[in-house]
Amino acid sequence: MRERVSQRIGKIPVILVCPHGANDNNTAIVTEEAAESLDCYALINRGFDRAKIVDVDADLADCNRVSHVQQDVVYDEFLKPLISFRDQCMTKLFGMAPSYMGRIGSNGKKILVLYIHGAGNIVHKIANEPVGIIVGHGLGVKKDSPTCEQWRKNLFVDLFRNYCNDGDAFEGKGGGSYAGRGADNLSQYFRKHDRDNWVDAMQLEFPWSRRKTKDVAKLTATLLSTVVNDMIQHDEYKPVPPPKFI
Repeated sequence: MRERVSQRIGKIPVILVCPHGANDNNTAIVTEEAAESLDCYALINRGFDRAKIVDVDADLADCNRVSHVQQDVVYDEFLKPLISFRDQCMTKLFGMAPSYMGRIGSNGKKILVLYIHGAGNIVHKIANEPVGIIVGHGLGVKKDSPTCEQWRKNLFVDLFRNYCNDGDAFEGKGGGSYAGRGADNLSQYFRKHDRDNWVDAMQLEFPWSRRKTKDVAKLTATLLSTVVNDMIQHDEYKPVPPPKFI
């Protein structure tokens, strides 16, 4: 039986998650290569095909939907390892397990969880300029559900713009397809379902142009790992980059 979900144990409190590796071409490569470079945790769905229903015998499940990953078998193979990685990262950060830390959170050290997805090249046409990445952090129409602190999102956007010379960093507009706002969206798991203020999460959408071949995907992984490596050196960030939404 082929492995449906692969795991990587890391040395730093960063978790890269690829929910649609079986469908979003080369997002698994971006995730795996970036994790290797950073020596961080990685969780990659390679075998569950995205579907509206869960049928584990047919390898069907949408691993970006909380309601799917909470179901039997999918939970054991995908969500349970993610929770375990979170717990291991807590120990690395503070020398103790989450049960001893509580869920208070702080403005300093956090576990960083990045959910890696693929968008179509249509985003370039929509934006009317090259799109390098779309960052979803929980913006809504009437009410936001932020998945990370604003300064950390701002830092990511500025760093990406600094290192990427062929596409800008956009944010998922409130209520849009790339916002990561829906309660059933996996990026909301540590916000709404297993609320944990020690976790900062972002949903990252890479256009097809940034993953169209394995070699291009590896370059994207290098870019991502460079951004994240700089990012984790900061405990605060005051500049606010001018946002672009899509």
